[in-house]
Amino acid sequence: MIDYSWVPWFGELARKIADGDEADFAEKVRAVDWQVDDPPTLRHGNDNVDPFSFFYSLSSQLGDDRLMRLLGSVHDVFALETARPEHPHILRGRPNLLWRLFRQASREDPDIRSEDFDAALQISSVAIDKLTQTLFIINPNHFLPADHTSEALPRSEFKQRPRNHKEYVARVDAIKALFPGCAPYEINTFLDAQVKEQLIGPRTRFFQVSTNVYDEKEDHWKEFESANAVWTGAGETPTAVPYDGLEDVTRGDVILVRYGFSGRAIAVVDENGYADAGWTSEARISVYWINKRDAKLANNTFQYGFWSAEKGTRTYEAFSETAEYTGTLALIDKIVAQCEATVEVAGTGEMHSAINKILFGPPGTGKTFDAVSEAVQVIDGSSPDDREGVKARFNELRQAGQIEFVTFHQNYAYEDFIEGIRPVLNRNELTYELRDGIFKEIAKRAGEYSNDRYVLIIDEINRGNIAKIFGELITLIEPSKRLGGDDAAVARLPYSQELFGVPSNLNLIGTMNTADRGILLLDTALRRRFEFDPRMPDVSLVAEDIDGVNGQSLLTAINERIVKNRDRDHQIGHTYLMGIDTLDALAHAFQRQIVPLLQEYFYDDWEKMHRVLNDNVFIEKGGGADEPVFDMLPRDDDRWLQPDSYRAIYGSYSGVPDDS
Repeated sequence: MIDYSWVPWFGELARKIADGDEADFAEKVRAVDWQVDDPPTLRHGNDNVDPFSFFYSLSSQLGDDRLMRLLGSVHDVFALETARPEHPHILRGRPNLLWRLFRQASREDPDIRSEDFDAALQISSVAIDKLTQTLFIINPNHFLPADHTSEALPRSEFKQRPRNHKEYVARVDAIKALFPGCAPYEINTFLDAQVKEQLIGPRTRFFQVSTNVYDEKEDHWKEFESANAVWTGAGETPTAVPYDGLEDVTRGDVILVRYGFSGRAIAVVDENGYADAGWTSEARISVYWINKRDAKLANNTFQYGFWSAEKGTRTYEAFSETAEYTGTLALIDKIVAQCEATVEVAGTGEMHSAINKILFGPPGTGKTFDAVSEAVQVIDGSSPDDREGVKARFNELRQAGQIEFVTFHQNYAYEDFIEGIRPVLNRNELTYELRDGIFKEIAKRAGEYSNDRYVLIIDEINRGNIAKIFGELITLIEPSKRLGGDDAAVARLPYSQELFGVPSNLNLIGTMNTADRGILLLDTALRRRFEFDPRMPDVSLVAEDIDGVNGQSLLTAINERIVKNRDRDHQIGHTYLMGIDTLDALAHAFQRQIVPLLQEYFYDDWEKMHRVLNDNVFIEKGGGADEPVFDMLPRDDDRWLQPDSYRAIYGSYSGVPDDS
């Protein structure tokens, strides 16, 4: 059963601390049995013991027994009168500022000053998650955590954390509006369960129940509300028909609560007490309230009894046509659609069959853009048809934290990717702090928001030292080793000593330029753990007519000669000629990109370059027959703008002998 007994207990604790003396508070904090050696809240002396750190420490990662002993010690030390919670639903400096903010938050009618809230966020150890989780514990009737819980809501504005008090207030108001009549602690409890367990989903069904449970024309709504449960009755001898299928109600189903022609509430099932024993007068269906607004139903038709209220039935239609409930039913539909999209993406075919994938090919074949497009498709289930649409959606998802992008290079290290100790210069004082790397950050985020998919794009993955960057975690990215997999594994990180695993909803998409390093030279451990998806030049994306030059034939001829004189990994990608429709643009591409790339490919072997270009005029050959001298045609030469210069590259092409 859902238990909110922790709410008044923490409320009394907050009021006692706010009304008390700061020195007395520090003394009491020292007297608490923290169940651990060297508790964090006592590490910085009495002057730095603040109520925010104290409250946040009460949500430490202790086991249930030790956590209950800790709360029991707090109960005794602070002489609380409210019964200690037996099943606490708890979310797992600058002392003067934090004391002031704490006293503002603990009032019955809180009045948080924006400047204090924003100043608290400037403290290095205080992030928006921690600050708002603590506000929520202090006063759960008014505040909501701005953390992973709002990820359950299918609205893009909830995908990123608020940056200041103004944005936090707007976020809380928007979330409260989605759950009419519900207290913040009720909203948060439901959202936390939805994120972790996907309560509402494709299997969700609708039922209805009347608060007149005993055939005595009495409305028992207040009992339903206080018990966080619904039940049915008709005395001790219920007839068979009204209760057929009652035992089939399952966790995540939705119940429409009514009394006669009036609506009382909408709830989501937590657990069904009728499931095992059938109907008894003591049984209850535990629920999460998501709408507690009384309203006269829009029409006077509904079905009797406790049975299906699926779409199309009279009770469902009565609720769906009532203004007080339309928003909640629409929200349920959107959450279901979001869950269906997640399931669909997870089970799609070839394109997303690999959770780890590397797009490889020569330069200019669109690997990075394809990685961006695929990341959007992994998350949304589809990708916009146009490049601008893809870029816009990619930026939205990146801003929301569902996509991260990193480029490997020779100096990129484990400390950048996983975690490491970094220097921090603060007012000319050099200190050091442990900082999470980009992979650890997005992996933790994906683990918290398990209903969504996340993507880390690693551009130029082959340019980094894989053994150095991934370290012991290279094994954990395998699908079977992911959290929740058949052979799930975790590792203890060397710096933080945290146990770390890779969630199954995090996709890794790498790009690899085969001109830098061939697949055969790639780290063997990486090759075994990634699917390789080739990206080769696509001449169909190049214009056939560029002021009289066939761009497709031009690119085909150049690449065929490169393959014969070098290899297929060093071809010229189509993006170098995409969008080119004039000789000016074509000349610019050859002068600034294609010829320099050929120089790199052939290590300044101008004779081979001359052959690749079919001995055309762009590379001038001079000197004697024994010692020829080559050079690129001056950029201001008119021959760069003559169609015949380019036609010569492919016009008489009939194949070039292998250089060997």
